[in-house]
Amino acid sequence: MCETIKEFLARPDIKEIKDRHSYGELMSEDFFRDPFRPMFSNPELMYAPADGIVLYTKESVKPIDFLDIKGKDFSLKEMLADESYEEPSLVIGIFMSYLDVHINRVPANCFYLDTRETNQIVTHGVSMLMMENELLEDFHLDPKALEYLVHNEKQASVFYCPAINGRFYIVQVADKDVDVILNWGKGKFVYQGDRFGQIRHGSQCDVCIPRKPGIDYEFLVKPLDHVEAGIDPILRIIKGKK
Repeated sequence: MCETIKEFLARPDIKEIKDRHSYGELMSEDFFRDPFRPMFSNPELMYAPADGIVLYTKESVKPIDFLDIKGKDFSLKEMLADESYEEPSLVIGIFMSYLDVHINRVPANCFYLDTRETNQIVTHGVSMLMMENELLEDFHLDPKALEYLVHNEKQASVFYCPAINGRFYIVQVADKDVDVILNWGKGKFVYQGDRFGQIRHGSQCDVCIPRKPGIDYEFLVKPLDHVEAGIDPILRIIKGKK
């Protein structure tokens, strides 16, 4: 089950990491940890693709808009690097703090179709540090701190999921000091909870699902919940809805 931020910070494993190393040592050692996790298989659920703090859960984002909490205006089409994108979409954003595991996992059984870099909207790096401090120290979200979504390196991965009979997207956003977003498994069928990528040093991971007739979703998380990739379900798939 997902946790509050306070519960996450109070966990023995997280306290041990904070107490054992300085910030610099943590970023060079614990950041790259990849702990063993159980694998779950449930076609009615979609699991978190990343460890971190839920920033937003949006039911129907128009393709010409992105979010109403943002640093600057840019469209969902730009976020996904697809000017032909037309579907209203569900969007969930997860902020990965320096204390989180940075391995990304697929939320459902799916085919990994493609990965697109979104360099056309990268202008200059903006640090995620302000957002991180607010979330981990003050436990609140300031929309002004989301400007990095516009300026930093991004990759959009495209998946086809039989359970929803359609595509979904995962957008990885790197911090200004990050020069590596790794992904693997493209062109293959990947299973719920499989590792598919890693963002090195501070990041955000968004799930985008086009809305279509006959399928609806129930949010299982809310903003400021802390989730773990492959462990915590974020959505329930509801079929047969008109």
